[in-house]
Amino acid sequence: MKTNFETENITTLFFKFAIPGILGMLIVSAQMMIDGAFLGRFVGPLGLAGVNLSMPLVNLLMSVGLMICIGGGVIASIYRGNKKINNSKEIATITLSLLFIVLEVLSIIIILNLDFFIKFLGANKEIYDYVKDYLFVMILGTFFFTSPIFTETFVRIEEKPNYVFLSGLTGLIVNMSLDYLFIVKLNLGMRGGALATIIATTCSFLALISNIKFKKPKNLKEYKTDIKNIFYNGSSEMLTVVASTVATYLFNRVIMAKVGVLGISALTIIFYINQILNISLYGLSQALQPIVAYNVGAKNIEKIKKVLKISFISGGTLGVIVYIGSHIFGIEIIKIFAKENQELILLADEALFFISFAYLLEFINIISSSFLTAIERPLESVIVSLCRSIIFVAIPLFILPNIIGPKGIWMTTPIAEFLCLLVSFYLMKKSITYLKKRIG
Repeated sequence: MKTNFETENITTLFFKFAIPGILGMLIVSAQMMIDGAFLGRFVGPLGLAGVNLSMPLVNLLMSVGLMICIGGGVIASIYRGNKKINNSKEIATITLSLLFIVLEVLSIIIILNLDFFIKFLGANKEIYDYVKDYLFVMILGTFFFTSPIFTETFVRIEEKPNYVFLSGLTGLIVNMSLDYLFIVKLNLGMRGGALATIIATTCSFLALISNIKFKKPKNLKEYKTDIKNIFYNGSSEMLTVVASTVATYLFNRVIMAKVGVLGISALTIIFYINQILNISLYGLSQALQPIVAYNVGAKNIEKIKKVLKISFISGGTLGVIVYIGSHIFGIEIIKIFAKENQELILLADEALFFISFAYLLEFINIISSSFLTAIERPLESVIVSLCRSIIFVAIPLFILPNIIGPKGIWMTTPIAEFLCLLVSFYLMKKSITYLKKRIG
């Protein structure tokens, strides 16, 4: 029996996957912004700074989960393209099992050494307790925080992309309600914000899990190569997040030295605004991956090229919209988090002005990285990620602030995105030539 991947118009199919995915991811973004708004208004700038300093470690664990889920999803999609449905179901089971085991082991290791990690993240005495309260809960709940990545990846493979919206909406409603309860009413502060996030993501996971078809593998040895490839193929997605995490860590270190805790608070606000675009582009890339991976298995190069073109056009449109929106509504959004702190408002507005230029460029690098993963070119995807988030960030970040002051910190991001375009164009051209030889 033919599937929608084969019979449906490729443009219609892409947007059938992309629109619910983007809406679902925007809801996730709104969930994060609501967290920040509650912490910023009821805990204060130190609460925002505490979240930012915690993020490198939280995102590092999330990147491991992303690696496993995306790596498993690519293999499951290729099995479906080859009409091996039972193998696809067994890969779903293996992927979820790996996700739980690996994250739980890592969480235990970190909890036992939590003080070391907090100091490594750069927390001083002023902010130490805020970071510790937030991290303790988030690390304990790492599997539950990451689990929606699994369900949202595999419901797309099951050709139920609209359900991603359900997952996000569930999380938003639960998170917003619990933020009010834990932070405002029960005065639980940072722990309350983290607990609300963990419970909300658990509900998102439970909302979708029944829609995924599992099958217990009869012989795990048959999947030895596939298990290795889950980590290999997903490693590029992991390193994308790791690279971003390292960049956040570097930014935090430089900002603490050049601006102080208020600068970290400003960067946190910009992080929430950036998520509007970043998470939408992630939704696009998640729509692209199962379609491309399926057509790699089905050996249909024309559909692969068409969905890539649609992705770039859609990503560019989103970038322009968010860029314009950030200049029109930026101050009003900043005030949601900064309350009446005028110094914080002015600093965040300056940062947004410079960083927003990256919105016009980053869609090419994000989509290129995801496409390279989908065609099983993880090394090239990793190169794009490292260039975008570390290599081309570190150089201007450590030079420009010494020449032009804090403005140099904010200019680093658009400069890195621009330089990475050159790498993305080269690797995409080379990989498409490889793909034509492989399946053409």
